[in-house]
Amino acid sequence: MNVTVFGATGRTGQAFLASAARAGHRTTAQVREPARLGDAPVDRVVTGSPFDESAVTDALTGADAAVIAFGLKGNRTTPLYSRGTELIVDAMRKLAVRRLIVVSEAGYGPHVRGLSGRTIAALYRATARPLLREREAQDAVVLTSGLEWTVVRSGVLHHGPARGNRPRSFTPYRGLAPRTTYADLADLVLAALDDPATYSRDLYP
Repeated sequence: MNVTVFGATGRTGQAFLASAARAGHRTTAQVREPARLGDAPVDRVVTGSPFDESAVTDALTGADAAVIAFGLKGNRTTPLYSRGTELIVDAMRKLAVRRLIVVSEAGYGPHVRGLSGRTIAALYRATARPLLREREAQDAVVLTSGLEWTVVRSGVLHHGPARGNRPRSFTPYRGLAPRTTYADLADLVLAALDDPATYSRDLYP
């Protein structure tokens, strides 16, 4: 497959590029600063802001699927999740690219179960309200996109090798979500790419 990756310079994005390369897929990365890709394997790089419609369209031209792995740092009021995802979805519709996977999180709203999980989620919302508003806005864009979407909702991520045989779930965990390596998350996203069973569903690694 030809897969376009947004947020490719982040830890999740780079882990996915490595996983996709091992599987023989071709990848395009749309990034602000190509140097931040380091030695990540990628076939084509499109330079531009995530709010640059022409760069987004260029990056998606010829794609079979898109992976959004945005991560907000510093200024959490930036509409990266909402407006950035909206521009990608609009371009996908125009170019007839149907498959979309969004890497998000499981620490809010209906994605939390159990008393301990809800308690931690309440503390998280109190400290990260702008970020979570952006996540909720991103969810609304994806759910109404009309695309073949999957939202992968991770818990705590950390470095380390892929452990393999990571079970997937279509329902939120009760209590604390298990820790997941970036490599295992990337492999799960890769496995979901051509799996119709994951279409229009939330996936919890």
